[in-house]
Parts: sequence; C-alpha cells; structure tokens
Amino acid sequence: MNLPATSDARPEVVPGDRIFLSHVRRDDLPLFAAWFSDLELNTYLGQPGMSFTLEQEEEWYERVVRDRDTKTFAIIVRDGQRLIGTVSLMNIHYRRQRAELGISIGDKTAWGKGYGTEAVRLLCDYGFTFLSLYSIYLWHWGVNERAHHAYLKAGFKPAGRLRGAHLFNGQRYDDLLMDITREDFGPSRLIHMIGQITPDGTRTQAS
Repeated sequence: MNLPATSDARPEVVPGDRIFLSHVRRDDLPLFAAWFSDLELNTYLGQPGMSFTLEQEEEWYERVVRDRDTKTFAIIVRDGQRLIGTVSLMNIHYRRQRAELGISIGDKTAWGKGYGTEAVRLLCDYGFTFLSLYSIYLWHWGVNERAHHAYLKAGFKPAGRLRGAHLFNGQRYDDLLMDITREDFGPSRLIHMIGQITPDGTRTQAS
C-alpha cells in the first residue's frame, strides 16, 4: 500500500495511474455538501431540483459506512492528492455476483479529463478481482451524454432503457441501463497487488 509522506495521508486502497481510490472520511462531508448543493451536478445524476445540506450528507455517510452491501470510495487525483468525487458499488448481491455502480465527479474543474473513466475501470477491477463479481451494471439519465461516452470508453455496453422515465422542463428523457461482465473487462490490473498470485491467476512457486 502506497502512502504519501504526510501526516494527513490517504491510503491507496485501489491504486491507478493518475488517480487512486481511497476511504471516504467524515471530514470530506463539508466539501460534499458544497458539491451536492449544485443543481447542475444533481440534474446530471438524475436528481433534478435536489440540493443537499451538510446534515443530509452526514446522514448519507452514516448509512454508507454501515452498509455491507455498498463499497464507496473517494476518488483522489494523485498529483496534489486532490479529492474530486466518489464512486460506489451498491446493491452488491454476492450470491448472484452482481452489483450496481454509481459515480459522481463533484469537482467541476475535473470534468472532461478522463478521471471518471479511470475511476470506473478501477472500481470494476476491484469488484471483479476482490469481490468475485461477474457483472456490474449502472443506470444513467439519457440527457447525460458525457457520462454515456465515458461508460462506453470504460467497457460498458447498452443493456436496455426505460423510455420517458424522467420529466424535465416539459420534456421526457429515457433512463439508460448499461452493464459490463468479467469477460468484457479483460485481465485484471490489480492482481499484482497479491504477490503470490501471477497475472494469469495461478499461484507462484515458493522459493
């Protein structure tokens, strides 16, 4: 596990190239409250008209840290150790080996730079490799074309839609379902974290 040399270091739970996934902390909540008070961000997340308070973020945090069927991580830009968003596996069904993915890049200065795609790939790799999932799915509002292209780039495929599921400003928009399987994803990049297992999944020979 790589740690930056500061007293406020965040553990690199899921290491990536430009970013890594770490724990969400209670002291992140004021920043989350600032992000999720934004009407534009919440509209893209399929929650038009919502603006969340610090108290609501505290309630969300208490639920998340106790829910064994949810894994939520902070997205940290490696350069400058900057928190830019969160990514989650939700509704984890261990017997059926599936989970729902959700992501939000709250820092608007980080939009359009590929961080979301990398975070999605890292979380999928974590889910397939460490949680033994077979499929990961997500829903997104049809108006969010930026997110749709990012999910396609991450390897997700269209899996269905709910037509006219959202009414916004007098217009109806679809809810889009996308998914990715272990086979779609390809080889794990995280398997190297387990030193006695080779990249092809076999156990190394003891010296």
